[in-house]
Amino acid sequence: MENSLSANTRLAERLVTRRSLMELAGVTLVSLGLAGCKSLPGMATLAALPQADVGLATGQTIAGVPVGALNGGTKPIYVAPPGSMDPVAHSVADTLFWGEQLMEHAMFFVMLMPGPELAGPRGEAERFQRQFADHLTRLRGSRLDRSNYGAFNNTTIGLANGLISYKRRMQLAQESGQMRSLVWPSFFDHTANEAQRFVGRLAQLNIGNATFDRREVVPFWADKMEEHSLFVAHLLDPDEKALKTAAETSAGLFGKMEAAPPASKDPCSRPHKPSSTLRLPPKRASRLGRSKASSIRPSRTMSVARPCGLGMR
Repeated sequence: MENSLSANTRLAERLVTRRSLMELAGVTLVSLGLAGCKSLPGMATLAALPQADVGLATGQTIAGVPVGALNGGTKPIYVAPPGSMDPVAHSVADTLFWGEQLMEHAMFFVMLMPGPELAGPRGEAERFQRQFADHLTRLRGSRLDRSNYGAFNNTTIGLANGLISYKRRMQLAQESGQMRSLVWPSFFDHTANEAQRFVGRLAQLNIGNATFDRREVVPFWADKMEEHSLFVAHLLDPDEKALKTAAETSAGLFGKMEAAPPASKDPCSRPHKPSSTLRLPPKRASRLGRSKASSIRPSRTMSVARPCGLGMR
């Protein structure tokens, strides 16, 4: 009996729900348990930033399935109900979140592909943007259950795979000089990897498995948050030194976490109240000694902030 309990405890440390991960991360770009690591170099820099809180989940029913909605700023962060291991609820919540993210990826490509010479790839991005908007509308108008959620997930997977293929083509074109857009090759790669993980997650849910494996979750999201931080740093006005330093510090901390994920009982991995955010409203930039609003469009900062609130999903 004791051996059985010990084995169950070890399993619980490896398999975690999305809800517990959301509680661990909060809505911040640098809060992946880092509030408990005040001794780490760089934490003083991050402490200068304002607080953000996702608040409590409000219950909603979408596609006939109960889901929770957290405060994600301009858009909610959808999660399965607390403690739920229902693959249908997780499928709906994941698709609501990642569908918005992939739609925003396409929107960014459109914004960063100006001029008539880029009309072709820009038009493709606009098509993907419309496809995901229509797909989310269909989801909200559906009623999903154990008998049909897999078929809907497969449709989602098909759409996501099409966008992944586009991202990879554009990445190669940008790297080779065949295309000269304003999209970094690393951004194409980053967004393709996020979409690929979403596809893998839906495939897992299709076999009825809604668990998360911490050994995969933490390194993946530490890597994505490191990249988000670097993107923010490179999008800032060079004069925005405080925000730029905070973003680069955040990137370094997440890089260390990816290289050496903390043990499950390490203070860095315990749920906590978020302590800092890079999702800074422009009018509050003056709190950091700025005399003008941040140069980054709010839609771009929100797109990198919401995955943090999702809880490394």
